[in-house]
Amino acid sequence: MSDITRRNWLALSAATLAGAAACRSQASASPAAAALPAALPDRPSFDVEGVYLNAGSQHPISRPARASLEAYLNNRVHHPPGSDYELGSSAAIEKFARLVNADPDEITFVQSTTTGEQMIVRSLMLPAPGARIVTDTLHFFGSVPLYMELEKAGCDVAWVGHRDGRILLEDMDLAITPGTRLVALSLVSTVNGFQHDLKAICDLAHSRGALVYADIIHAAGCVPVDLHASGVDFAACASYKWLMGDFGLGFLYVRRSAREALTRTQYGYYGVSSFTSHVYPFDPPGDDVASYAFADTAAGLFALGTYSHTTVALLNASLDYISSLGVEAIQRHAISLTTRLKEGLLSQGYTLMTPEESTTPIVACAYENARARIGPKLKEAGITTTVSANRFRPTVSVFNTGGDIDRFLAAIGPA
Repeated sequence: MSDITRRNWLALSAATLAGAAACRSQASASPAAAALPAALPDRPSFDVEGVYLNAGSQHPISRPARASLEAYLNNRVHHPPGSDYELGSSAAIEKFARLVNADPDEITFVQSTTTGEQMIVRSLMLPAPGARIVTDTLHFFGSVPLYMELEKAGCDVAWVGHRDGRILLEDMDLAITPGTRLVALSLVSTVNGFQHDLKAICDLAHSRGALVYADIIHAAGCVPVDLHASGVDFAACASYKWLMGDFGLGFLYVRRSAREALTRTQYGYYGVSSFTSHVYPFDPPGDDVASYAFADTAAGLFALGTYSHTTVALLNASLDYISSLGVEAIQRHAISLTTRLKEGLLSQGYTLMTPEESTTPIVACAYENARARIGPKLKEAGITTTVSANRFRPTVSVFNTGGDIDRFLAAIGPA
């Protein structure tokens, strides 16, 4: 294992780091890969207690991922001499790139979705006076302060409002005027599961000179995502939802042809592709303290320093697991459950916030005082889901069954 640390940084001299691939292993298969399931629902791969309808908040860790994590921890605890353990950071990048149809050099690790979005905004040299940004009211609510602050700093920020739980392409068409700098959206909304036609948005934006950023955290791993085909310029997601990883590590995508629009704002040593020092014993001579170059990749632009190795271990197993099932099969299973859920909610008098035609694993309802009125019922029934002040949002995944849906509907009762 060849992780770069501050301890060995000075010894790099001419090393090729390839950005985020700080662990140069070719490790790819998880310890439990042979036990991957053939059909859904898959209850045996998870140890969830009760009814868990909350994958859209945080996904349970699977048994294969736990086995991969334990292999990593065993190596960290014991550091056995001669161990051939390899973490597989490069493999995790490659697997994610295949999942979303991108090239590995267009992907780098980031701490979170928000980190990726903020990095892109800064590298576009925003805020700038009069720079037009288009976003919408179904984008991640955690991004609202970002765009409101950019507006205060002089940007021209247009908010496209939702209608009947949807952001209409015709409304985006009106908002994306010639000269728009950035369109920022969530491919699948955390609010209600609405999904944009990302290719249509990108075609429209590019025809008017705009670049497009997509938050894909509620899409990756549960609905098909094709970044190349969509034409999106930038995308980011954390890994703790349907990628079945954990907090503290996610992915940032930068389309190769979009790099020229970005200004370097990060100078992390994990983005360096070559480094030769000139000030220590036996160093080659040089006019500066060191000679170095940044990789011409997403990692070269945005990789910083060390990142969560435990999450890489989880992801190597989880991405294998997702690949073995196929995202299309995962989506079909989810649709069978959300269709049952929507029909049941409507029959019990609830108001859907989610478009009925939605094919994402998210179903949301508007319900006044939901936390007070529904929360205790769900707790008593042993059901975990997202309940907000005036909204509840069950989300499904590979381990959920029709019985889970029936128990949920019975627990909440009529509206």
